[in-house]
Amino acid sequence: MLLLDVGNTRIKWGRYQQRRISTHAAAVHADRSLAEVLTESWRGMPPPERIVAANVAGAAVAETLNRYCQTHFKLLPEYVIPAAQACGITNGYRNPAQLGADRWAAVIGAYHRCGGPVCAIGCGTAITVDTVTQAGHYPGGLIAPGIGAMHAALAGATAAIANEKGGQVALYGEDTRTAVTSGIAYAAAGLIERAVADIRAQHGAQTGVLLTGGDAGYLQSVLHGHYILAPHLVLEGLAVWAEQRS
Repeated sequence: MLLLDVGNTRIKWGRYQQRRISTHAAAVHADRSLAEVLTESWRGMPPPERIVAANVAGAAVAETLNRYCQTHFKLLPEYVIPAAQACGITNGYRNPAQLGADRWAAVIGAYHRCGGPVCAIGCGTAITVDTVTQAGHYPGGLIAPGIGAMHAALAGATAAIANEKGGQVALYGEDTRTAVTSGIAYAAAGLIERAVADIRAQHGAQTGVLLTGGDAGYLQSVLHGHYILAPHLVLEGLAVWAEQRS
């Protein structure tokens, strides 16, 4: 199977065979033609038997992806659509289909990797915090701007610091670049640490916490406490979902 995590900024993929994910990679597609990105990135890729995708980048991206896969692989992707119940998890969203497909795949991956209670934290365009209880209930979650979105919002509202990126994280920023980078890092870390503390107060100190997404490694370096990197968590959830539908 070819597993696809199609986000607003990046598309990530991995080949799944013999119950493991291999040859995984990612490419940025924001502000580019997705067809060109796939042509560059997938040149020489062996045809898969199935294509399974979580897409949160919209209908136009899905249409381009469908066209590419039909042309090159003679297959159409199977898209994960969050449901009221799947893979042993009950979805607590009032309208289950409104939940992002990537978040649904991540909680499936987290629960099947760790059991419950477990918290899956997405660190991409948005920061998302999603929990699954011991009994397999997903009660809902949190969405906040990611690192890049916070930079963009600050740059758009404050012309004097529009290009201040790349500084080190420090409690006392001695220049604007460091102050901006540190303030955003503290904002993201504060959100995550507060949410995890509240989740563990409800579900127990044993609640596992997995970080995934493009900024997961960076945020792990500034967070206090033990956070497990799970870079392929969405793909892991897609594999579980696909196997249970085969």
